[in-house]
Amino acid sequence: MALWSSMRFSLRILRKHWKLTSIAVFSLAIAMAAGAVGFSVFNALLLRPPAVPAPEQLVSVYTTTPTEEFGGANYDDYKYYRDNNHVFSDVLAFPYSVQVRPIVFNGRLKSGLMNGVSDNYFSVLGVQPLLGRLFTRGDDDKPSALAVLSYSYWKWLGADPNVLGKAVNIDRVQLTIVGVAPKGFAGTIFSALPDIWYPLSIDATLNRQAQDWRTDRSVHFLGLIGRLKPGVTRPQALADVQMLSKQLASAYPADDKDRVADLTGTSMLPVDSVSSAKIISGIILAIVGLVLFAACSNVANLLLALASARRHEILVRAAMGATRALLVRDLLVDSTLLAAGGGILGFLLASLGLRQLMQFKPYFPGVGVIPLTIDFHPDVRVVAATVALVFLAGLATGLVPGLHSSSPNLAGALSGEISVGGTRKGRIRNTLVVIQVAVCTLVLIGVGLCFRSLSNLKHVNLGFSPRNLAILTLDLQANGYSEEQGRSMYARMRDAAGGVYGLESIALSSDLPLSGNSGHDEQVRVEGSTEKSKQAASISSVAVDQYYFSTLGIPVLAGRVFTSSDTAKAPGVIVINHLMAEKYWTGQNPIGKTVRIENGNQTVTVVGVVGDGKYIDIDEPARPFMYFNLDQRYLPVVYLMARAHGDPRQWLAPLSEALQKADSQLLFQTSLTMDDWINFSLYAPRITLVCISVFGGLAFVLAAAGLYGAVFYSVSERKKELGIRVALGAAPRDLWRMILLQASALTAAGICVGIVGGIIASMLVRSQLYGIHPVEWSVFLAVALTMGGMTVLTAYSAARPWMRADPMESVRHA
Repeated sequence: MALWSSMRFSLRILRKHWKLTSIAVFSLAIAMAAGAVGFSVFNALLLRPPAVPAPEQLVSVYTTTPTEEFGGANYDDYKYYRDNNHVFSDVLAFPYSVQVRPIVFNGRLKSGLMNGVSDNYFSVLGVQPLLGRLFTRGDDDKPSALAVLSYSYWKWLGADPNVLGKAVNIDRVQLTIVGVAPKGFAGTIFSALPDIWYPLSIDATLNRQAQDWRTDRSVHFLGLIGRLKPGVTRPQALADVQMLSKQLASAYPADDKDRVADLTGTSMLPVDSVSSAKIISGIILAIVGLVLFAACSNVANLLLALASARRHEILVRAAMGATRALLVRDLLVDSTLLAAGGGILGFLLASLGLRQLMQFKPYFPGVGVIPLTIDFHPDVRVVAATVALVFLAGLATGLVPGLHSSSPNLAGALSGEISVGGTRKGRIRNTLVVIQVAVCTLVLIGVGLCFRSLSNLKHVNLGFSPRNLAILTLDLQANGYSEEQGRSMYARMRDAAGGVYGLESIALSSDLPLSGNSGHDEQVRVEGSTEKSKQAASISSVAVDQYYFSTLGIPVLAGRVFTSSDTAKAPGVIVINHLMAEKYWTGQNPIGKTVRIENGNQTVTVVGVVGDGKYIDIDEPARPFMYFNLDQRYLPVVYLMARAHGDPRQWLAPLSEALQKADSQLLFQTSLTMDDWINFSLYAPRITLVCISVFGGLAFVLAAAGLYGAVFYSVSERKKELGIRVALGAAPRDLWRMILLQASALTAAGICVGIVGGIIASMLVRSQLYGIHPVEWSVFLAVALTMGGMTVLTAYSAARPWMRADPMESVRHA
């Protein structure tokens, strides 16, 4: 009953001081919303398992070697783990990647995502079909041209209940639809919902592989998930799979030596991404902690002001025998009620924001819009964490004001000077304001550094001109071309595309710049090199035609590029970039030098040197690079790039039509523009900037609210003094100047502390940003000016009502 009485009394006090209550609840709501979002991200990335029955029974099995921390299993090893373990009811396998392929159903073409899975994939996960059946044991024993559609792709096709038994064509390979997965099943690949699942038994057929990779023991890329038998613990399962891995290492030392099995709880993340997800989640939670710290400092400051307004009440209660513990409890009830109000409002705001986030559909060049399959919705864990945060915030915001205000000066009261701390209270309030400003400055510096990094990436010298480039992707092997026919098709595609009005030039290459694909590395020995090391070097490469350099605007620095005389039967030639020439033939003319390709057992001659550029990632350091002649190194998957007059999107359709005149059955995997491709390479930095900007905005609002409350209530306590100053002739501008100087001193101190923290933070994170100096003075200056402007506006808004008050009224009611 006593607690209920205290709550009712606190509600009356908070309603009476509604301005203070509004600012406090608003501040805490922002922090609680940030906390709920941070907990939801942490939960979705690291805690939430796949949405399948009994997910706690699932464990992911992976392998480690002295040189590879996280590895997969080959197909034979998967079968051995599946058939010889004593701890799993069954074990499934799937490559942890999706493929983009042109999918045709009833004449409707879509670039869709596909994932090959073992025949027991759905049964191990406990998934039941919406329509038809799913894969069953035995579908991997022989090539089974079967397909299971995802619910979203089935809806895209019109949700036809009679779709079972019909054919879907993937790269001219016909699969029979046997079932539709249930709504809500997102697979086991993070943020990538396949449109179609197919058995591993036809993976080699779909990818036009002459040899089935399942028979190659050196291919370790399968992810394994096992379902524990009832009563089996993870330590028991670990011991069992490690025993099996030792047996495999003994039986197949060439492929499995030193390869040890390990396991972890199954989540949507691949096991090799868990550590990165922990770092990202840690950064997010650290920023949330800073925002919450700023909000608690703000509310604690306001509660100090409220305690000052209640000094008569606190004094009378203390004089009548109220203990300090009772006074502190009542003040903690105030703070807890404020935290509860902020928690409820913040959780609602977070739920709305996360709901909008779930509707976000990122655009992937050449594939289109793909919905997110990450479930960020708050669950019981997030609700529990938010409730704990409410009580923590209530304690953090109410304890300092409670302890400070529960020890009134009774002797001073008897002499007519009622005080609740005087100068000491002012120091505490000023310290809290400095902390808020420092936190806001630090977060805004983080925003500025991310913005500067993104700006540097946008203006980095790519080494080529991305302007007005239209791109089509073709898989000639998937279109039924042999190597001889494919070489002939190279020329036919160039001729067909060259006939399109408005296109300046046409080029072919085996990959796009900034593809993120480092798989085209060649082991080479550079003859006549000035390098001290004589070991084989790993150098990235791409195969291009003779028009590639002129089409992309890559400058030729020495020698020549490829010509029509560089045929498949002519001696092998390459073009290198400037850095490779400087690194391996310092002070020499590289033209005519030879390079031996170890993994191709071929010797090629350098015929030209071109400018350096960005090849794999936009933020990569300078690297040696080689260009092979596409006519001498046939590759079935090629990218046709055309430089157009004007917006290249307008030429994608005419370009496709022109190529289909050369072959009416030609299917394109993707169509995009180089601008789309480059923007996609900046996708992660943009998302990072948006996230940090949101937190920076929250911190800025909190700092402004805290400074406003501190100035407002500080001036309200000094209204008697201000009234006397006005009565003695002080003008409003004199009062304004005095108040601004005091607020500016606090802000300046907070800015200095924040900048020191920003310098330390920039040194710690500059390796993760691009082109950032240890001290970015332009960022620090911009943040300082922003905070200074905020101080002027906030202080004026808070002090203005009191500066215009009647001095006699101020003195009378002080």
